[in-house]
Amino acid sequence: MPLTNLKKLARQGGDTIVEVMIVLAVLGFAISIAYATANRSLLNARQAQENSQATEIVQSQFENLRTLTTASPSIFRLAPFCLNASSMPIVYSPVNCVYAPNPLYTLQISFSGTVSPSPNAGGTFTVVATWPDVEGQGNDTVRTSYRLYAP
Repeated sequence: MPLTNLKKLARQGGDTIVEVMIVLAVLGFAISIAYATANRSLLNARQAQENSQATEIVQSQFENLRTLTTASPSIFRLAPFCLNASSMPIVYSPVNCVYAPNPLYTLQISFSGTVSPSPNAGGTFTVVATWPDVEGQGNDTVRTSYRLYAP
């Protein structure tokens, strides 16, 4: 090989180790940002799904309450209570309860207002569903009130 070709090869050197390390650091930073963003999106989606499910459970409790408002109004004086419709007839429990179809949720129903002559003569039911936060930092809660009016 002629000497001029060797000089050209020496000047055409590859990337230095510092350049390679900088590229790897930038790629690592970009991948960690992408991972954190994807992980946060998954947590938000799961939290929204659990919130939606809790809202459905609370609405089902209101449906159960509508069927029981013709029953003895004295049961509504106890607070808190919950209704379990996983088996018919609807079971009334005078405590907080775990929702049988999905044990993630704890339910509590309270009643305030007039219970005589019927529980819907001016009373308001408040249903609270509580479940552990997806991040493990406390509990999430859905609280909804419903007023039943006398026919």
